[in-house]
Amino acid sequence: MASTIEIISLVDNTVTTRGLIAEHGLAFLIRTGEKTILFDTGAGGAVVHNMLSLGLDPREINAIALSHGHYDHTGGLKKICEITGPLPVYAHPDVFTAKYRIREGEEARYIGIPWSRAELETSGAVFHLSRQHVELEEGIFLTGEIRDRKAFETISNDFCLLAGGEYIQDNLWDDQSLVITTKEGPLVILGCAHSGLISTLEYALKLTGAGRIFAVVGGTHLKDAGPERLAETIKALPRFDLQYLAACHCTGFRASASLYQALGDKFINNEVGHIFSHTC
Repeated sequence: MASTIEIISLVDNTVTTRGLIAEHGLAFLIRTGEKTILFDTGAGGAVVHNMLSLGLDPREINAIALSHGHYDHTGGLKKICEITGPLPVYAHPDVFTAKYRIREGEEARYIGIPWSRAELETSGAVFHLSRQHVELEEGIFLTGEIRDRKAFETISNDFCLLAGGEYIQDNLWDDQSLVITTKEGPLVILGCAHSGLISTLEYALKLTGAGRIFAVVGGTHLKDAGPERLAETIKALPRFDLQYLAACHCTGFRASASLYQALGDKFINNEVGHIFSHTC
């Protein structure tokens, strides 16, 4: 019997649907027929509002997966768990590190999870932390950390960790993506793809043994990419034989325009309320 995968955009930077709200952040509700997974939780204010506005009950969520430890992906976790009660939350161990952003001429700004682990556990979060890929159910898994990164997919020096009273480069090893296997190839759901869009897709192929990527949904963190990185990214995309790329959040206008030029109608400009549906 055919089954349908639904990926509902609950939080994103943009919205055009009346009754929904946007915020700088990302969250997807993933329905597989067997399980409902919340992938990231936005910055805090939008996820519950948008779920209720869309007629969705947070109590239908079976598990939460976190792409990495930045506030715009974890800020809604406490409120969700307060509504649902105890829920398994899958993440990388570095998700709780003290993350900061330091831009030239500005003071260090904390951009990590806005709640302590103890506060979140009191609210109902039951953490399952792993550096390796973790299967959430048959055919659905988190990649774990992506160590093999392309040289052109560098991480900004702005991202830092506070360790021992000093700020050091954050390599964002906690960055991971969600992969759903389909007959047409892996469906890859990105948080920010800090590890690099191409590096992430290559790793998804390695983990699944597939020959192509069916679709990509999520943030690509190309908003600050220079012309060289954008060109390298576009040049590498045909290798994956994508059917769809639904980009949002940290992709940025210039990168979105470049991706649209390269992919044509295969490119989708994602936003709050958009539903990506696929029948397996």
